[in-house]
Amino acid sequence: MQWHADGQLRAIIADDALVGLLATVPDAVDWISGDVVAEEVIDDDFSGHGYAAAAQAVWAHSLATDPATYLVGTIDHRNIASRKSAERAGRPRILDDVFVAL
Repeated sequence: MQWHADGQLRAIIADDALVGLLATVPDAVDWISGDVVAEEVIDDDFSGHGYAAAAQAVWAHSLATDPATYLVGTIDHRNIASRKSAERAGRPRILDDVFVAL
């Protein structure tokens, strides 16, 4: 997996258990520079305990390469759990794009 080889994949561990993974890649979304959440997975047995939000907050406070770097990403409007995790981690919604079929 390229994310692992590039040092962009991080384990989410709680109480000595692997509860999930967070992959971030340097990129930009529109006019915002930052690392993009490429993948975030929490094991079903551990979902609903705030581990995704905690992992994002740890990234923001200790793993970001530059304090001016943001953790950005695209979350489908129907993915309520991921939207709430991002908000709890301090990632406000700043851009809503709507795609309309022709």
